[in-house]
Amino acid sequence: MKKEIGFGIIGCGTWGDVHARTLSQSPNSKLVGICDLDLGRAKQFAEKYNTLFAYDNVNAMLENKDIDAVSIVTPDFTHTELICAALEAGKHIIVEKPMATTVEDCRRIINLRDKMGKKLMVNYSNRWKTPFIQVKKLITSGELGDLQMVNIKLNDTIYVPTKMLSWASKSNALNFLGTHLVDLIRWVSSTEINRVYSVSQSKLLKSMGIDTPDFFQSILELNNGGTVYMENCWIIAESAPSVYEFKAEFIGSKTTVKVDISHHRMIEKYSPVGTAMLDVGEQYDLEGNPQGQVSIQHFIDCIVNDANPFVTAEDGLEATKVIAALEKSAQTKQPIDL
Repeated sequence: MKKEIGFGIIGCGTWGDVHARTLSQSPNSKLVGICDLDLGRAKQFAEKYNTLFAYDNVNAMLENKDIDAVSIVTPDFTHTELICAALEAGKHIIVEKPMATTVEDCRRIINLRDKMGKKLMVNYSNRWKTPFIQVKKLITSGELGDLQMVNIKLNDTIYVPTKMLSWASKSNALNFLGTHLVDLIRWVSSTEINRVYSVSQSKLLKSMGIDTPDFFQSILELNNGGTVYMENCWIIAESAPSVYEFKAEFIGSKTTVKVDISHHRMIEKYSPVGTAMLDVGEQYDLEGNPQGQVSIQHFIDCIVNDANPFVTAEDGLEATKVIAALEKSAQTKQPIDL
């Protein structure tokens, strides 16, 4: 297997920058091409990361023989066709969550991956976060006891659907946020979700011309008897000290564990513009430059060593099954069995 993997990136948003930084820093990858619908933005990325090729046409980039793998960092509803095009072009793929927004599309992707014999990983990066690794260790070792209850929330301020995402009306807080939590719960608990119930409301954002629910409040029942309360919303006040809120509580028969990713109070900044809780999940060098994301480096290593990714397309399918059931439950106001 090649020791330096040529990569292309599709999408030049915030997370595209994270992928570009990681791929350009890794000793085992070379960033060959950048693609975005806005060619000017693709050229800016290419210049920033010393990349030779900039494209505004995905098929043109996929024809580049020096590109062995692609990072897909585009809105969730675009993933299916981009993944299929990259697989048919013979590329390995890492894609931001969710893999696809329907169960049918997930199965189509898995069938094509198997046919083409390529590696595909969904970037559920929370599996690499130290607090959740510790939670999984406590559950696996038995120290937590039987997992009884989980209370978990991943919310955004209203800045995200109104200013950050131009395509918020084509998505929702479940596909953008909840999918992270579904995968996390499946992974830390080593069990599946068998029944869900969710409620939502569409008032505030809809009144602003953004046709997507304000929030989802959901109950998930696990095969091991545990119960999860999950919260995802897009309407926290923009003045909040962090653009997102990420907290969790795992209650076992022996031990309780609380995790606070966003409002941890480890480092706080008070300035004339307000209070901020600085991100301690990102890694920096001594000059203060952000370093690459571990999950992306893992995918590079999988290609180099011909190993299976830690997060598979099948994991992507299972997460989408749950999200689709939650959406149906919120629409019908009925619990859904999986």
